[in-house]
Amino acid sequence: MSEEKRRPGRPATGETPVRSVKMPDQRWNTLGDMAKEAGSDRSKVINELAAWWTREDGAELPERP
Repeated sequence: MSEEKRRPGRPATGETPVRSVKMPDQRWNTLGDMAKEAGSDRSKVINELAAWWTREDGAELPERP
C-alpha cells in the first residue's frame, strides 16, 4: 500500500496571495484613513505604489487626498 506524498503549502485559490508588511501602527492607520478618503483601500494604494516603484508599463503614482 503506497501513500501519496503530500505537497507542502496551501492549494491555489486563483486569487492573489496575501502578503505581510511591517509598518508602524500610526502609518498603517493613516494610510487606511487616507485611502478611504480617496475612495480606495490600503491594498490598492500599496499595489499602485509598488507598480510605480518597479516601473511597470502604465503605472502612475496614486493620487493623494
